[in-house]
Amino acid sequence: MCKPLMTRIITLTALSCLVVSLGAQDAKPAPTPSQAACERGRSADQAGRRADAITAYSEAIQADASNAAAWRARGLDYLAGARYTDAVADFTQAIKLQAHDEESYKGRGRARAALGEHQDAIADFSYALSIRANDEPVFVDRALSVIALGDLKNALLDLNAAIQFTSEDLRALRARADVNDRLGLDGDAIVDYIGAIRLDPKDPRLYLSRGGVYARNHKYAEALRDLDQAVQLDPRNAAAYAARGNCLLSLERFDAAVSDLKQARQLDPGNPEIQASLAKAQSKSGGPAGIGAAEFNSSGRKLLDTGHFAEAIQQFTEALKRDPALAPAYNGRGLAHLRLNEYIPAIADFDEAIRLDAAYVDAYVNRGAARRAADDPVGADADAAKARELAAKVRQ
Repeated sequence: MCKPLMTRIITLTALSCLVVSLGAQDAKPAPTPSQAACERGRSADQAGRRADAITAYSEAIQADASNAAAWRARGLDYLAGARYTDAVADFTQAIKLQAHDEESYKGRGRARAALGEHQDAIADFSYALSIRANDEPVFVDRALSVIALGDLKNALLDLNAAIQFTSEDLRALRARADVNDRLGLDGDAIVDYIGAIRLDPKDPRLYLSRGGVYARNHKYAEALRDLDQAVQLDPRNAAAYAARGNCLLSLERFDAAVSDLKQARQLDPGNPEIQASLAKAQSKSGGPAGIGAAEFNSSGRKLLDTGHFAEAIQQFTEALKRDPALAPAYNGRGLAHLRLNEYIPAIADFDEAIRLDAAYVDAYVNRGAARRAADDPVGADADAAKARELAAKVRQ
């Protein structure tokens, strides 16, 4: 049975009003100028355009100075750009607008720490932790500021807390290893250095530090392995050469110690501790600057230049007996082997020269020649390219 016309009109009108009402509820209000500028800033940040993001956040703040999110976001960009004083000012304003803004406390703490204002930084980190007690990176941040103030035992408490949340935090492991090292807790330091090296096997500082702990405990073989790795990863690290030189000095390998300490002095000429260790090594070696190894190396070069290759090999070998870290002797002996068409020992010597000095251009050139002669064109081309790269850096 059909409904009366008037009833159907009223029903349709009601439905229409309901649809309009629902549509009105679904519609989002247009963003304010400040919100729109903030959104542009976020898009610029995501695209890696920090300067554009800062401009957009500044426009957001100009449009609405009560926009705490804009102050915080600009502060984060200032922090990332090392504009620490500006970052502190922006985070402070964000906190005034939102008293419990955890991110702004963390950001301001990091900016203050970068400025050396560690007491204030600790206060900010502590407040952030009062808001969220399981924020592992903030425990590390606070520990680093506590370390800067010399309070190692309290720093250790924060680092223990951080590592309790996750044992895979490289910053926490590295910092705790260093604290344990400074406190003389050598066993704990070694364990943490092992964990840190597992996470970052390319950091020469970790090998240098662990090598120092091993040497302090007279574990010289382990120390030398770590210090060799530190030098290989960073051939310009004076501290690594000095530590290895002192380790060799303890082992009474005086000529090798002199060689390393000379390199350390060249890289850090004003360091009195290096100079003192070098003088001690020279006095033990019986002459200035590793004279035994140097003389045999010089003699080998003269024989090599005059075509007496077998005799040159003997002289370079004698040099290396006195100083196993003398890279030029390996390079010279390798070149003598190459002249005698002895490619395998030649390549082995060039490998060792490069291991000892990763920036040794002549060793790369010579190894490339040996590899080409040994029917290894791929290896030869790689060595030639590396030699050109290193030579270009020297010219710069």
